[in-house]
Amino acid sequence: MMVRANVISGGIAINGDESVIATDGGGRWVADYQNAPLNRREKVLSWRALRALLNGGTRAIIFPICDARHQPVASRQHVPHSDGSPFSDSSLYSGGDCEVRAAANAPLRATSMTMDIVTLGKPLIAGERFSINHPTWRDRLYEIATIDGDDITFRPPLREAVTAGTELNFSDPRCVMRLSGDMSAPLSGPRFATGSLMLVEDMTGSYE
Repeated sequence: MMVRANVISGGIAINGDESVIATDGGGRWVADYQNAPLNRREKVLSWRALRALLNGGTRAIIFPICDARHQPVASRQHVPHSDGSPFSDSSLYSGGDCEVRAAANAPLRATSMTMDIVTLGKPLIAGERFSINHPTWRDRLYEIATIDGDDITFRPPLREAVTAGTELNFSDPRCVMRLSGDMSAPLSGPRFATGSLMLVEDMTGSYE
């Protein structure tokens, strides 16, 4: 998963230098999945159900990044409801051991922020991803570029202004995305069938 940006060249100067500028406000997240195994009935049916749900790319979904290995999470916490009871199947809520919030307001399209770190399972070293559940744009994903104490820079730019105290979700980052193109599923035999799909960050802005 990566940010795909559109850039244009301003031309090459006599000294050989080239000026390149972005034309898309910082780019969009793209998730490209290839060769997903579809060698079992359950997997094929799940693939079909997802294809129907995404409705040709007209329906946006909140897509979990599922990259705990590279996040600052050391362990998962399991807690009950507020009254101490579990779910009906005796399972508990599961969450990471990260609690980080914005220490100050940050404007729309900002690429830097000061964090208020309550707890982290592992130290940040840059490259980690976090999401913010914005009031209008909902869950949006960001990737840290640099760290200086509690100050970070990141990309893409903020999709919406952030107020102090807003949660930065390092434990379970996610992003609003939609299908791009077809969910192809070439069948070369039941044992070797695979599927491919591409998801792109959705920018329609209508999320209820």
